[in-house]
Amino acid sequence: MPRRSDTRFGSFWIARTLPAVLTGLALLGALREPANAQILGNQTPGTPGALDGEFRPARPASAPPAPNPAGLRGPDPDLVGPAASSRFGLKRNPNPAAKRQLGSGQTRPGGFPGASPAGSNPGVSGNPGLRSPRDLTATRLGTLPDPAAAAPPLGRPGVPYTVAPGLPAPATPAPRRAPREDDPYAPLGIRSGGFILRPAIEISGGYDTNAARSATAARGSPLYRTEGELAATSDWTRHQLDLALRGAYTGYTAIDNANRPEGDVRAALRLDATRDLALEAALSARIDTENPTNVNLPAGTSQRVPYYNFGTALGATQRFGRLSIGLRGTVDRALYSDVESGGVTVSQESRNLVTYGLRLRAGYEVTPGITPFAEVGLDSRVHDLAVDSGGFRRDSRGVTLRAGSTFELARNLTGEAGAGYTFRHYEDARLAYLRAPVVDAALTWSASPLTTLNLRAQSEIVETTLANSAGGIAYRGTMTLTHAFLRNFTATATLGLSRTDYEGVNRVETGLNAGMRLEYKFSRLVALRGSYAFERLNVNTPGENYQAHTFLLGMRLTR
Repeated sequence: MPRRSDTRFGSFWIARTLPAVLTGLALLGALREPANAQILGNQTPGTPGALDGEFRPARPASAPPAPNPAGLRGPDPDLVGPAASSRFGLKRNPNPAAKRQLGSGQTRPGGFPGASPAGSNPGVSGNPGLRSPRDLTATRLGTLPDPAAAAPPLGRPGVPYTVAPGLPAPATPAPRRAPREDDPYAPLGIRSGGFILRPAIEISGGYDTNAARSATAARGSPLYRTEGELAATSDWTRHQLDLALRGAYTGYTAIDNANRPEGDVRAALRLDATRDLALEAALSARIDTENPTNVNLPAGTSQRVPYYNFGTALGATQRFGRLSIGLRGTVDRALYSDVESGGVTVSQESRNLVTYGLRLRAGYEVTPGITPFAEVGLDSRVHDLAVDSGGFRRDSRGVTLRAGSTFELARNLTGEAGAGYTFRHYEDARLAYLRAPVVDAALTWSASPLTTLNLRAQSEIVETTLANSAGGIAYRGTMTLTHAFLRNFTATATLGLSRTDYEGVNRVETGLNAGMRLEYKFSRLVALRGSYAFERLNVNTPGENYQAHTFLLGMRLTR
């Protein structure tokens, strides 16, 4: 059979290249151990790899391993010895400078069993400031683990965990201390869905020296008073809804026509439409009684007369950085009950009215605690009857200009104060054009953690039924001082002043109110209250002055 012509050629090159191949395989086998030592390090994973061109010789095979200090576990057979290279190799023991795996021993605060101490390898400095910028050896990458967070158990089951020499022991997180309560006797409320409810009821009894507030025939009487409250506040991440309901009844056992029902309901909603736009809505209702000596009641009235107020409001506030612009519209309704005078029922429909108001306000935040503002308000008062019983048309329009500032100075002084001027024009030309300075302030001063002072001042033009009088300019101010002698024992002192000057007639009313209340809390649920109140009214016309003293003692239950 003829022989192929290329057989001789192939045999020639095989003979030439076979020695070179065998020589290369021998060199690879000789360099295998130094390469593994350079990549894996002379100890367990976590030691430096081939960075910055380091070349280290392999550990001599004849060198015995260093003895373990007393109390430390022996080397882990899964990490050292010949089996480690054959079973796991580079995939099991990656270079820590190239990648740090979350949950491995390399990211634990105390390392893992068998990890080499920091700075124990030659050529690697334990001081980070002396390392080369390209040396990432033993550098912790990513976010430091939280020692308090749950972590996989250290070591292996059945093997006690030990720390390599030179490494700090894992830090044990300190137990968290419970937050200190501001008031251990404050009611906690009842959580219901997204609301926190705070109900309360108070029952008390006492004595009043002038139950009917009469100037000519003052009579004292024992009394009882029952008052219930319910406050609800939303617990939402956005928006807010506040509800407040209060009702009270004061009854006199010795006088029939002096009983006083009273109550009010308020609801306020704030919608955070955007980060800088807030929408607001409010509803309110109130019931109270007028003193028989009130100048607006018909002569001969012998009992207290109920009246009702209803109100609604809608508004929006837009912020432009530190500048804020707010617009608010209001509608208020006042209703007065009929009066029994001399055995005859007298209608008070002419006093019923609706007030429409619109207010524009601009404020600029000078500092985080001070925001000066300026506002202008327009309102219109429309009565149910165009002409009252005296023949006067009392519908009117008003303008109010006011400037002031809000305060929040280190939470020691908070609130708002403003002053301005108001103008009111009446449809009836016989009624004078009214203008007067106005003030509106509500401030809270925390003099100390135990003492708080509240100040309130307000002025307005009030309606009247006096002939030839357009209205009265009323000023009112109250001061309330609260001091805590103990955490569960507080004292509250109040002082109030009022003055009403009626335009077009010679009538000025001056009022004084003062009182003291002591409260002792047995627990969050039960408190004992005692109070004293003094009331006096002075009028520049004879026969209308009176004063009264009231004493009360009762229990208050809260949740």
